[in-house]
Amino acid sequence: MIGNDVVDLSDPESSRGACHPRFDRRVFTPEELEALSTDRTDVQRRWILWSAKEAAYKAARRQCSGVAFSPARFVVNLDRSLCGSVRYGIRRWPVRVQIDGDCVHAVVAEKDSFADTLSGSCRLTTAELRDSSQGVRRFVIASIATELGVATSDLRIEKVDRIPQLILAGEAAPVALSLSHHGSYAGFACHDPRIEEVDPTPQRIRAGEAAPVAPSLSYHGSCADFAVRPDDAERDDLH
Repeated sequence: MIGNDVVDLSDPESSRGACHPRFDRRVFTPEELEALSTDRTDVQRRWILWSAKEAAYKAARRQCSGVAFSPARFVVNLDRSLCGSVRYGIRRWPVRVQIDGDCVHAVVAEKDSFADTLSGSCRLTTAELRDSSQGVRRFVIASIATELGVATSDLRIEKVDRIPQLILAGEAAPVALSLSHHGSYAGFACHDPRIEEVDPTPQRIRAGEAAPVAPSLSYHGSCADFAVRPDDAERDDLH
């Protein structure tokens, strides 16, 4: 189970006035709306909550490919360190949100400890933004190749029912992968139980001007029932 989502706070569609007036009421619970109304950094808080919901949706969709997206039914609880959980009915996903400059990156993992999860984000270069989908994939492949100790030429990413699958030497790799892109930023998360055997400390890639090299793996999740805005699907087509 894995999911992630990236939001570029500097992108025009993330600005205070970019959302339709009814957006918050459709997306957030009454408790979340109250938090937004009392938080002076409500623009940032809005996308922290949104990214956590989106990451949980991606984790859910890995187990049930036909799920739709109803954000208000995903209830986010975060502490001051931006760690916590997302709940949908009786289901619960551990979540961790990182902010690096204008990059908000949420990761949903299998375990509360995130011990077998790697995640990372980066700012895409101007050249990469001309084909952001390929830019994200190059970043992820370079990161995972370093972790696995293989050549980047041995790896590729394919999509199966809109879910990314890592291919190693022509075969599906036994890892779970989640990708995200928004504005100038890309992020990924991956889950691999073997990570625990090497180092139980979660590894991360900080967002930066150049794409740093590091890994993050992911795959299965849980199920839910909801409905996606068309522009969300267009904004992030790397579910």
